[in-house]
Amino acid sequence: MDSNIIRCASCGQANRVPDLASGKTAVCGKCKAPLIASGGGHPVDVTDASFRSTIAQGRFIVDFWAAWCGPCRMIAPLLEEIARERSDVRVAKLNVDENPRTSAEFQVQSIPLLVFFKDGRETGRLVGAHPRHNIEAAIKQYLP
Repeated sequence: MDSNIIRCASCGQANRVPDLASGKTAVCGKCKAPLIASGGGHPVDVTDASFRSTIAQGRFIVDFWAAWCGPCRMIAPLLEEIARERSDVRVAKLNVDENPRTSAEFQVQSIPLLVFFKDGRETGRLVGAHPRHNIEAAIKQYLP
């Protein structure tokens, strides 16, 4: 049985969770909050400390953003929709002002920046505020 590492949105604990059959749920081993493995959720906030462990397994879109960035605020609802509707891709958000180490590691020059990862390895980027169909095309291209 395959398993995924899912970071609890409530307490930050990393949990190893098997692929769940439809209708089953998992809870955090530490705080017992429900875990949202994929689809039906919200983007997860990542930090310099949690970034690598969060994206280590699975397919991720990481939104490098800042609170003062208008285009970042424009695409936030699209990323919420994708996180809620898609079960094959997870969405994470990294605030570049609060997490300079990871921002520097990925040489973030412009935001919003969507970086696509499969099992912790970068597979592509999309810079700027794009409509949903462009983001979906990038998912298809970078996370086949």
